[in-house]
Parts: sequence; C-alpha cells; structure tokens
Amino acid sequence: MAIITRKRRRMMLESAPPPSPSLSPPPTVLLPEELMIEILSRVTECNPLQLRCVCKWWKSLVSDPQFVKSHLHRSITEINDLASKALDDMNAFESQLNYAPAAAVGPVPEPAVVVVDEEEEAQQQRSLMNELDNMLVVVQSLKESLETIKVDVQEISDKMKCLQSFLQIYLKTASSSSS
Repeated sequence: MAIITRKRRRMMLESAPPPSPSLSPPPTVLLPEELMIEILSRVTECNPLQLRCVCKWWKSLVSDPQFVKSHLHRSITEINDLASKALDDMNAFESQLNYAPAAAVGPVPEPAVVVVDEEEEAQQQRSLMNELDNMLVVVQSLKESLETIKVDVQEISDKMKCLQSFLQIYLKTASSSSS
C-alpha cells in the first residue's frame, strides 16, 4: 500500500467538491492511489492527458509512472488487437479476391451472328444477366471488405497518434520535473 504524501492529500482535499448548503456535508471518501490510477488508466478517452485538466490530484496521478506503465500496456495491447483484426480482415479480403475472378469473371460470350430462335435468345440474355448479377454481388462484397480494412487502419492510426502525443508530453513533463 502506498503512503499518501501531505502534498497529495492536500491536492485530493482541494479537488473534492464543496459541500452543498442544503445537505449535510458528505464524508470525504478517499480511494487509494493505486485504485485511482487503475481507474484512470481504464478510461477510454483517446488522450489521457486530458484527465490532467480535471484537478491537481488527477494531474499528479496521470504523471505517475505507475499510470504511464498501465496506460502503455493497455494501449499496446489494444493496438495489437486492432492490428490482428485488420490482418484477419486483409486475409479474408485476399481469399475473396482469389475467389472472385474465377467465379465472376469469365469469357464474355460474343454475340451470335447466326439468328437463333427467340426462346434461346431469351435464355442467353437471362444467363448473361445472372452472370452480371453475380459479378455485382462479388464487387459489392469486395467493396465492403475494403471499407472494413480502411476503418481498421484508421483506428490503428488514431490510437498510435494518441499514444505518441501522450508519450511526448509525458517525457517532456518527466524531464522538466527531474531538472
């Protein structure tokens, strides 16, 4: 169990909301620092540095090496999970692409110069329409897969940018406090 310094205790008390005049003052409940760090590290906000703006105590917690370690671990795990999902989506797209040409793209029959009866011509038109419908389904499926991959990559990119800015600010703060 960590010992709370006087400075941290004062910051915690300063960050507590003022008691409402109409109600009896609530008892001051202080959560252990480790628990608060765990809670803050689980916040899904893109940039945890925004948490520093809440109060002085939170600012000190977000700068705590334990918070940084926990946040980095969660972020890297999340990015790895997203990358794994993107890779799965890419593999699914690749298998669709390998299947698509064989199923949908074939030699287009040349129009017959010989006059055929109307029923045979109608059958050929239906067959051609079915092939075109199948091609359209395959193209639509490929388009949806590409859109999914695009979303995956954008999410990874956003998480990486957020993590980069977090690390830059943390390192800047850490180096200025050690000087």
